[in-house]
Amino acid sequence: LIVLIYWRGVFMGQSQPLADWTYPAIASYYMLLVVAGSLLIAHIEEEVAYYDIQLGGLSPYLLRPFSYFTAKFFHEFPWRIVQGVFGVTVFTVFTILFGSLVLVSKDPVHILGGVVIAAFAYLLSFVFKMIVGLTAFWITDYSGLQQLIEVLTIVLAGFIMPLELLPAGLKTIAMVLPFSYMIYFPVLAFLGKLDSSQMLTTVGMQSMWLVVMFISYCILWKNGIKKFTSLGQ
Repeated sequence: LIVLIYWRGVFMGQSQPLADWTYPAIASYYMLLVVAGSLLIAHIEEEVAYYDIQLGGLSPYLLRPFSYFTAKFFHEFPWRIVQGVFGVTVFTVFTILFGSLVLVSKDPVHILGGVVIAAFAYLLSFVFKMIVGLTAFWITDYSGLQQLIEVLTIVLAGFIMPLELLPAGLKTIAMVLPFSYMIYFPVLAFLGKLDSSQMLTTVGMQSMWLVVMFISYCILWKNGIKKFTSLGQ
């Protein structure tokens, strides 16, 4: 709400839309960020790094008839659903109280495209956080890396402001790195700010990053598991 008050002050001094953004669009953007942040950003890295690798909780997973990756995916997914419901609840309350500020697209193409992009965004976030967790095979305290990742996500995924409003150089970096494809582009899709070709391009970039990250995960897992003992790190 403080952020919305800030942007209200910004737009009161603007006679023209700010880079094609109006105040209702900005308000809808931040409310959708609440949903996207709770639903699409996985938080499995601490469990992988601390409880499984450093404390030795990984051992039982090595004896099960399915992969560690699969087990963690189905462990994390229900939590995203639960927290996503909380995010949707906040968005619904905001819509009831300030309906004139909500500009979510009702176009079926945007809705369907948004769902597809959101699904890829969650997969991308999950694989990325699994990679962050696996770094505990080599480092004794991964918290510094975890905090760095959180800062990069806040800045480059669009939590501070829409990436279009960032300085040109930082915007270019954000559009290339995977963070924006976890949060920013799913939100844009539901706002109706992506046409069909842009949605296809977004899914293509998400797929490329997903392949790169999954290969990286497999390499890290194959080499890291050789360093693991049942006593932990």
